[in-house]
Amino acid sequence: MRRFVWISIFHRKSTEGLTFPVFVIDERECSSPAEMKEIVKEALDEIMHRHIVGEFETRPVREGEPPSTLPRWPEYKRTLEGSGAE
Repeated sequence: MRRFVWISIFHRKSTEGLTFPVFVIDERECSSPAEMKEIVKEALDEIMHRHIVGEFETRPVREGEPPSTLPRWPEYKRTLEGSGAE
């Protein structure tokens, strides 16, 4: 049995230099660790393509930690597509 389950939160950096969380990828919602890695790679590729400044925070999920209320990657990606952000 695996010891840790992971969560990745992307923090976007504003023009003022402040960072704020914008979406989450939660391994508990994935069918496998490999699926989580694929989603993180897709998100990172898209963020780099659009020149979005920010960083991923990846950490183990604490026991009993409730799911994040942040949007998931597919939801956030739709907002990018709708805004035409580059």
